[in-house]
Amino acid sequence: MNRIFTYTTCLFALFSSLLHSQTQIEIINADEIYFNQKINADRQVLLGAVKAKHKNRFLTCDSAYYYAERNTIEAFSNIHIWEGDSLHLFGQHLIYEGNLQIAEIQTEVRFEHNEMILNSEQLEYHFESQKGIYHEKARITEKEKSLESKSGIYHADSEKFDFYGDVWIENIENILGADTVYYWLNKEYAAFSSHGVIENKDLHVKADQGWLDQKNGKALLFGNLKITDLESAHVLYADTTYLSDEMKSSISYGNILLNAPLNNDSLYLTADTIKQVKSETLHTIHAFPSVNFKTSEIIGACDSMSFNIQEEQIFMHQKPVMWLNDFQLTADTLKMQLRDNILQWATFNKNAFIASKVDSNAYNQISGEHMKAFFDENEITNIEVKGNGETLYYMMDGDNKTPEAVNEIICSNMNILVSKRKIDQISFYEKPDAVLRPLAPSEPLPPVLKGFRWISSSDCLNKIETAVGKKNHFKKK
Repeated sequence: MNRIFTYTTCLFALFSSLLHSQTQIEIINADEIYFNQKINADRQVLLGAVKAKHKNRFLTCDSAYYYAERNTIEAFSNIHIWEGDSLHLFGQHLIYEGNLQIAEIQTEVRFEHNEMILNSEQLEYHFESQKGIYHEKARITEKEKSLESKSGIYHADSEKFDFYGDVWIENIENILGADTVYYWLNKEYAAFSSHGVIENKDLHVKADQGWLDQKNGKALLFGNLKITDLESAHVLYADTTYLSDEMKSSISYGNILLNAPLNNDSLYLTADTIKQVKSETLHTIHAFPSVNFKTSEIIGACDSMSFNIQEEQIFMHQKPVMWLNDFQLTADTLKMQLRDNILQWATFNKNAFIASKVDSNAYNQISGEHMKAFFDENEITNIEVKGNGETLYYMMDGDNKTPEAVNEIICSNMNILVSKRKIDQISFYEKPDAVLRPLAPSEPLPPVLKGFRWISSSDCLNKIETAVGKKNHFKKK
């Protein structure tokens, strides 16, 4: 008996609680009220200046059907339902279920919450969970932001949107587009996935997924990234990029390829990491480590590189090597100067060395403390050597196939003229010490100059071609 009494008491308490939570809709006003039991015994027809109340929310409309047993009202024309001062719904057709506290509103829908305004043809609002759900295209405005999507959910308690399908979010600074976006209005923070696009006056970005902090100008992007700098026309591909400083600075990792235009040519560059810093007066690119690059005429590699865009200067550090047609140039540091994206000159500082291959065993060699190479249309024309200059230069036979003599010259300063990608003439200054020695077929070649090292460019080219291949694959997707 006690157990039955306990169960009955609990059920009665639960039933009372449900009855209490399911407050009946109250009709406050209507110009006319009538019903026809033959047609529908539960339906009351309300005409003219209809006003109803449920809990702490109110409804006005031109006409309505009220179903007392179902605790439901169906409203027509010039509908306005509101809760407090911050939440308003407008439309032309409404079904409001009091027991569920759900409003399904259609046609010329306008939903207002605080400073957010949503326009669509359909919206379902759940008052208890404070969720607005729409399945037709909606346009949302809030302060200086505009947002669009095919469908979505609005969480009024956190002022957050879950957007799905052709999502576009625009504020003063940038535009974000994607297939799926979770967006917090007050924070101006978006997490997105699938076909992400970010645009502003400086950048055009594509990414598979990531997040964007519009208020603070930051973003973290992942997957098949393509970032186009609209001012310089540089294009960066990467797996991951973090943007900061109002989207002007960035650091990128993974499968990196930078494509920079160079006046009828292009610079392709790969590295483990690329950092960019941009302001009104400065735009620099830093690449490190394992840097490899190429143009149509030049191949290069080093451990780290920096590129000053305004000054058109490229700096290579830590074991830089450059291949210019038949020449290999190395030094402790290397600096290149461009003008209108055309290479003008390059300086090789400390332990500068030039080598070119004669045959499988012989190499022309020039060493010096410092060197400066000059270019015309990106082709080398002459090289100045300053300080501790030495050369080992082979004279070829009539068929230009076999070395028949070698010039060994020591001279502090010299100038090398290059024609048709070959050394044409060397001028020596300040009392050169020169020896021209014939070579017998069986005679061993003279030893190489101090600092000589021959490095194959194939590894550098393979890394660039792999990166370009991945870029082209991404471009086709």
